[in-house]
Amino acid sequence: MVALVVALGVVVLLLAVLVAGLLRSHADILKSLHDLGVGVGDPGAADADPQAPHPWPTSTRGPGDAVPVTMGPPLPPERNSTSAPTVAGVTPDGHALAVSMTGGDHLTLLAFLSSGCASCSGFWKAFHRPGELGLPDRTRLVVVTKGPDREIPAEVAAQSPRSLPVVMSTEAWDDYEVPGSPFFVLVDAAGGRRIGEGVANHIHQVVDLVRRADVDARPLGAVGHGPVAAGGLDGPERERANDAELRRAGVLPGDPSLYPASLDDLYGRSDQPGAPAPVRRTA
Repeated sequence: MVALVVALGVVVLLLAVLVAGLLRSHADILKSLHDLGVGVGDPGAADADPQAPHPWPTSTRGPGDAVPVTMGPPLPPERNSTSAPTVAGVTPDGHALAVSMTGGDHLTLLAFLSSGCASCSGFWKAFHRPGELGLPDRTRLVVVTKGPDREIPAEVAAQSPRSLPVVMSTEAWDDYEVPGSPFFVLVDAAGGRRIGEGVANHIHQVVDLVRRADVDARPLGAVGHGPVAAGGLDGPERERANDAELRRAGVLPGDPSLYPASLDDLYGRSDQPGAPAPVRRTA
């Protein structure tokens, strides 16, 4: 019995030493992070100016300064998530080039690519045949790489299609907050705003999204039949436009067609004349 008590006491003592060591190590890590100014501090401190842009943390920051979390360079006050600044830079052969995103009724597809990006190679090859891409007729395609300070102009020129504008501009990557390549941004020139952006692995994915955005940006009734969202409308305005189109088609609030409970409600009963044959599943 005495031996068991002694053994238990030794185990408790060892656990206490281990916990104390972990707490001490954790405190040392927090202190080091605090000294570096990484992610610690009181964001509501009196000396913090909420209107001032927040730079990346640097070694000159004091140990008590607040360090807000940022995902890129600070945006100017006139910028927002839909703004579309002019893309300005140089061509691969060194000529100045600026592409405005406003004016006209076309769409501009900005393709942010890199000459050394393996996943970009398929897009470079596809862009040599722009007529075969299947983009809507009113779509303008512009390729944007980083500037000559980040890319080798000769390599960009070797991959650049002659029929498309290619702008080398690191500033454009910052303006559009591009996280990496390949990345695509679709701009509606009529409103001078971004209406879509994201990554893609294949040109067909990009083309499909551009086609949908092209239909979505057209005025009511301009494409096909049924409720088509009015160009440039978002949120409640888009919903009101769709509601108005449904009313014109005789579909009023509470209509059973708006609340299908089964596949029969969508496609009709399969036992009715002219109804499509049911789908048979096989093992």
